[in-house]
Amino acid sequence: MSFVGWLLFAAVSVSWAQSVPCKAVLKGRILGQDTREPLVGATVFVRELKAGAVADSSGFFQINQLCTGRYTLDYQFVGYKTTTKLITIKADSSSEDAVVQLIPDNQTLQEVVVTEHRSEAQQLLQTQVSLSGAALDQTRGQSLGESLKSLAGLYSIQTGPSISKPVIHGLYSNRIIILNNGIRQEDQQWGTEHAPQVDQFLASRLTVIKGAASIRYGSDAIGGVILVEPKAMPTQPGVSGEVNIVGATNGGLGVASGMVEGAFDKKLTGLSWRLQGTLKRSGYVKTPNYYLENTSYHENNFSGDLHYDHRRFSVELFYSQFDTKIGLFTGAQVGSLADLYTAISRPEPLVQPGFSYALNRPYQAVQHTLFKARAQFHLQRGGVFTATFAQQQNIRREYDYISFSGVSTPELYLKLVTQTADLIWEHAPIKTRSVGRRGAGQWSGSAGFNGITQGNVRQYLFLIPNFRNYGAGLFAIERYAAGRLTLEGGIRYDYRWLRAYFLDEVTKQTYYKTHNWQNANGSLGAAYQLRSDLTLTANVSTAWRAPNVADLYSDGLHQSAVAYERGNPNLQPEQAYNSNLVLAYAGKRLSGEIGVYNNLITNYIYLKPDSVPIVRQRGAFPSYTYAQVRATFRGVDATLTYKFTDQFTLTTRNSLLFAYNQTDHDYLVFIPPNRSDNSLRYDWARWRKLTNLYVSLSGLYTARQNRAPAVTTRQENGVIIFTGDFAPPPPAYFLLGAEMGFLAQVGKHPLSVILSGTNLANVAYRDYLNRFRYFADEQGRNIILKLKMPLTFSKHI
Repeated sequence: MSFVGWLLFAAVSVSWAQSVPCKAVLKGRILGQDTREPLVGATVFVRELKAGAVADSSGFFQINQLCTGRYTLDYQFVGYKTTTKLITIKADSSSEDAVVQLIPDNQTLQEVVVTEHRSEAQQLLQTQVSLSGAALDQTRGQSLGESLKSLAGLYSIQTGPSISKPVIHGLYSNRIIILNNGIRQEDQQWGTEHAPQVDQFLASRLTVIKGAASIRYGSDAIGGVILVEPKAMPTQPGVSGEVNIVGATNGGLGVASGMVEGAFDKKLTGLSWRLQGTLKRSGYVKTPNYYLENTSYHENNFSGDLHYDHRRFSVELFYSQFDTKIGLFTGAQVGSLADLYTAISRPEPLVQPGFSYALNRPYQAVQHTLFKARAQFHLQRGGVFTATFAQQQNIRREYDYISFSGVSTPELYLKLVTQTADLIWEHAPIKTRSVGRRGAGQWSGSAGFNGITQGNVRQYLFLIPNFRNYGAGLFAIERYAAGRLTLEGGIRYDYRWLRAYFLDEVTKQTYYKTHNWQNANGSLGAAYQLRSDLTLTANVSTAWRAPNVADLYSDGLHQSAVAYERGNPNLQPEQAYNSNLVLAYAGKRLSGEIGVYNNLITNYIYLKPDSVPIVRQRGAFPSYTYAQVRATFRGVDATLTYKFTDQFTLTTRNSLLFAYNQTDHDYLVFIPPNRSDNSLRYDWARWRKLTNLYVSLSGLYTARQNRAPAVTTRQENGVIIFTGDFAPPPPAYFLLGAEMGFLAQVGKHPLSVILSGTNLANVAYRDYLNRFRYFADEQGRNIILKLKMPLTFSKHI
């Protein structure tokens, strides 16, 4: 379901605008029981009036002009069970309804939850896909890219089994902005094998904005935005916590994550804190027929959050550290052109070891730290002003199969330091009078400034140069809602400055090259509620992305990618023209949405496979050069859920994508193939001592990518010349999966248990989006157990 949850009864109906001597006002607030956060866009429906209201960014709602009498209220939000309450209005005066906490609907959250999860300072009217509650629990232990790839329109591009990056509508890396706890994540994301350094256990909700969203979040958001949103800080005095344990048979994966938090009372009322940490270990991953040598990985993360709320202002300090060490498949390491050709043509790797937790060269070690300071002020009649400052440090070390820099030193060392500043003002809502049958309306919006500065230092072998980067942006967003119609518009101006530093090998003098770019973009969106169960939403927007230093000046062996990459200093900024149309339906048995989109990108930058692999001292490698073309990305996302009964549900999620290189009249490489993911699920409210029991069976079909450049080879002077790619796309595949879950009471604490299996038929297959598909199959059968237990230690501090 899409924008239904937000737009359903978005304003008081026309009948309320009639002249009726009823002046009672009903006020209330709607929260999620699982997160204790406001459910932005939740609806309250008055059955007797066949009208209602929508919760604002703080979860509050208000219904005006009620007559005395008894009313039946339905509180609803996508992914939560409907709560029904009876109230009595005794006089024409204000009535304050108690805070309503909606209970997560495990059956709904199992599937794709598409919501217009909105706040007054967030995005324009665009499609979102969210994972929270039980649906998010089912992805615990996975990387961010793996967690999101089951959603319609989302994919992941991989480098072996351990590195995964999210893909939205065929776009990834620097075309997607990740907001980690409200901060733009900067972690050398230009590399296809540079996975986001984000601890998924930090999130209580993962929200994906599909489509260009640069107006609010800045340039580069051509493909979309991913929001990693922690749960709200505790407000009730006491100390509580949560423990998550994940184990898997394939790779011997073990994950332990713990969180403890508390809030003070009395003189320290308003002060709260949270500590969180995660440990993860995995060994060699196994395909259906063999182990992948050196595919172990380690991960150690921790974070701390301190929050203070006092009437009209609040402050927050947050710090996190993410440490990972990822082994790279040794079967992708080759020493000559003959070895490369043989490895690509060989059906299985030459070396097939047994299982091990060993992690040796080649590998990458990455440490990412984030510090955030935020202050928010509620101005009298002036709205809300928020100031945020953050500093990030990303240190990346990549170790080659053979050491050229010393036994203990990496071949590639990159240290990126980033500072960001955001100033956001949300003006107070402005209500308008009723006009004819349209009813009363409301204006809301925000304006702000985003600034960024970066510095990068490199050592050892050359891949990208040292550089400095500055950026600044101004934006304004305004929206108007009246009756069934919501309109939104926004505009943004950006300036970017980049200076790259080089060493002249002859004179040993440092010189630099400087670039600067500026651009303005805009967006318009509209949503119309055709019926109470049917909503149509449209959006058109523009976005841009300046070339990064890797696009312009790469020139070296990228150890983790096992590829030689060359930049192009003549590249121009990308410019995107995005449009989408979404029809969402929410019936009693059938619900879902179908969306179509078109994204035209001029000067689209991509890594194009070169015809001839390159030979260096280290060996022979596939070679890629950054190129620029005019490209289109068009597609369809469709999600449908049908309830045969209240317990038995069918869900189908389908993603179709058509990308084309208009400049060369050919297809593009590394574009996700079409996909269909279908599941059947049966729920029991209670079985013996178990609650929320369910079982599900799923089938994922991924088509062969037939819309890829043709692969041809020929020999010239004893050298094999490739065109299009180094190997054709692999065949289509079908994967069978199953899952069961329940809640059990252990003492005074509920224990959530989820047991799932992937690739149950142990199918041998290769995925087109895996950079190591030339050398090995994908992961075979895997059985995963996930345990989660909330804890309460004390009720007062």
